[in-house]
Amino acid sequence: MIAGAMPKWQQYSHRSPVVMVILLGALMWWGVHSAPSQQAQGDNVWVIAWMIVLGLGFIGSGFWFWKRLIKEFDYDGRTLMFKTLASSVTEFRDLSAIEGVGEWTGRGGPLGFSIKFRDGVKLYLQNGVSNAAALAERLRHDLGSSASEKSAMERRHPVHLALILSIAICAGLLASLATSKLLHRFPPEISPAEFLSELNEQHVVRVVIEDRRIIAGTSSTRGAFRVRMPVDDAMENELRSRGVVVDFETSSDLIP
Repeated sequence: MIAGAMPKWQQYSHRSPVVMVILLGALMWWGVHSAPSQQAQGDNVWVIAWMIVLGLGFIGSGFWFWKRLIKEFDYDGRTLMFKTLASSVTEFRDLSAIEGVGEWTGRGGPLGFSIKFRDGVKLYLQNGVSNAAALAERLRHDLGSSASEKSAMERRHPVHLALILSIAICAGLLASLATSKLLHRFPPEISPAEFLSELNEQHVVRVVIEDRRIIAGTSSTRGAFRVRMPVDDAMENELRSRGVVVDFETSSDLIP
């Protein structure tokens, strides 16, 4: 009986990129929907759409790889029992279902072993998994010398790691671009004193009050602005008494 398992830190390292993409997506969602409603966000639609497509692609490729990466295994000479990183369910494959065992290599050199089944499925066994080399050698021995020699010649460079890396880089660049655009589209923030001065000089005719704590509007002299200050009923009545049109919005209004 040969058994082995992937160390916990290695399992976390495989899952961390997908978790980071999900957190990045949540941050982008928050950034988009916390932007002032009067800001023109049409230019950012294509960026957000690409972010969604790339994020889903990255997550999908991550789960695809997890379903083929062996986390635990047991082999008794006839049956290979294993769990993948994507599932805690134990799968069983008879030795006769295995076509061959090859080397799994990447740009940095050997990564482990690939186990190819006759139905076309290929699993990957990383070097960090305990007894990985012993299992590969035992499977090759049990499959016979001819199968061992054939599988040793099948050295294919997997492209999924390069694909994941490319998607991660593109997602990071697009996230940076989208965040930069959103920040630059925020109007300048002024102090409450400056806002009251603009109000006294009748340079403001309409404002939008967000969540009773942010006032956004346009001044006839300085253009669009934002000011952070609490707005109670007295402040609202003061604005209306000066002829200012007052509209209200909440954060939930910004969510389509």
